[in-house]
Amino acid sequence: MSHNSTGVFDAGDRDNIDVAKIACRKQAVLQRAKLANASPDAGIMLAGHAAGLTGRYGCGVYAGYMPIHSELSPLELLENLVGLGCDLALPITPRAGQPLGFHRWEIGGLLDDGPYGTKQPPAGNDKCTPDVILAPLLAFDAGGWRLGYGGGFYDRTVAGLRAFGQRVTLIGIAYEGQKVDKIPVGPFDMPLDAVLSPAGMFELEGSRKL
Repeated sequence: MSHNSTGVFDAGDRDNIDVAKIACRKQAVLQRAKLANASPDAGIMLAGHAAGLTGRYGCGVYAGYMPIHSELSPLELLENLVGLGCDLALPITPRAGQPLGFHRWEIGGLLDDGPYGTKQPPAGNDKCTPDVILAPLLAFDAGGWRLGYGGGFYDRTVAGLRAFGQRVTLIGIAYEGQKVDKIPVGPFDMPLDAVLSPAGMFELEGSRKL
């Protein structure tokens, strides 16, 4: 499913990527909050695409996240994925500069407090390597580039897994209105393989086109 751009900014010509990203984040935070307030049923609509995900990517281990702030919740989607035979994992956020660790989790399972106001599975839960990572984001563009919070956790994690030969798919979870004209891209950024919104999959340019 293709969608028209609703670009909030285009910072692609700025020299300083870090400064450009900071400016983009400020606008994207406000935009996402507006979309969240206007779309109370977005999580339920998102969950309706579970069968499409498993049809494309199989019924392996799907790593989700516990939503914070105005992030689009994947929890109903995760519940539907379990019903289709998938296993679940959630990330444990490490100290700065380290990749995420993923631990098994079940719907309604225990959660511990994590950094940055996050919730995460107990460290005693079994570790695992997900087949599909569902990642929150502030904005994305047609090239599949993702704007996150600046910690680099998802980029570092995916790069590390693939460097060791692990096949992992990175899917951004977003409202349609989070699509922008162009994301400023740094040398360590990892592109998304797909973006799933309540309306369905976005078409991405190049090798990640769906």
